[in-house]
Amino acid sequence: MNNEYDNQNFFDEYAKMPRSREGLSAAGEWHQLKPLFPSVKGKKILDLGCGYGWHCKFAAEQGAAYVLGIDLSSKMIEEAKKRNAGEQIEYRVCGIDEYEYPENTWDCVISNLALHYIEDIELVFQKIHRTLKPDGIFLFNIEHPVFTAGVGQDWIYTDVGTPKYWPIDNYFFSGERKTHFLGCDVVKQHHTLT
Repeated sequence: MNNEYDNQNFFDEYAKMPRSREGLSAAGEWHQLKPLFPSVKGKKILDLGCGYGWHCKFAAEQGAAYVLGIDLSSKMIEEAKKRNAGEQIEYRVCGIDEYEYPENTWDCVISNLALHYIEDIELVFQKIHRTLKPDGIFLFNIEHPVFTAGVGQDWIYTDVGTPKYWPIDNYFFSGERKTHFLGCDVVKQHHTLT
């Protein structure tokens, strides 16, 4: 897994995004994701690819007993500790595909917009299943494959600059995709909806 988030230029641009400055209320997906959260009161929560720790803080505010946020980026973890610390929150620099996933440990595993960086997503899903307690919940949001399958992840425009169509190329072939995001070259993994 590549770690673009420790690239200073990328990190500086990411910090300018509304979701970085304002938190969950400025994250476009939050309005759909929040109602899906189970009750976490007294529960143990794992946040995979926690970034600034917004979901960790939310879980703590909802009464979670213990929250672990992991992220491959040391810059993200430093920022999470500054912005979203809490008594019951622990942050750790660790890749999603490197975490040990102890068996029968977590009541809820969360991952928001991080799994499109994982090459072997099926193996990670198996590990998450193993680490969840019986009746545990895995709540995740991943970049839609219509975006990761796109050529350049941008519209094709008319001569006057009006969006014409969104190109999709090699949708049914999973694997690495290179794109340009926040002024940097970024590597993502394309996975179909299936």
